[in-house]
Amino acid sequence: MTEDHEPSRDDTETAQCFFSGSPSEITIHIPPPVEGSPEIGRRPMQQAGPAIKAYREVLDRIDPDLRYELNELIEALDGWYSEWADGEGSFWWAEDTSVFFSVVG
Repeated sequence: MTEDHEPSRDDTETAQCFFSGSPSEITIHIPPPVEGSPEIGRRPMQQAGPAIKAYREVLDRIDPDLRYELNELIEALDGWYSEWADGEGSFWWAEDTSVFFSVVG
């Protein structure tokens, strides 16, 4: 994103990743979490970098009561994304990696 680029809805869309479920390639049943949303969310790592940047750019425009939670999401995604991006070329690295999570609270 350039500095004059306003984050788009595609950059910040979270409902789709929060409630997307397991990819069709995973054929085993993943049980729902004991606490939190019964849905399993996922975000492809290739999309995490732009999402992190977009979330940071709009954080000051978010309802103050939700900023803490959004910042927690930013920090978690940033940690996972950084490890994934830094690991490119390693034996464990895969381009199609996704992060899976459930919403608790």
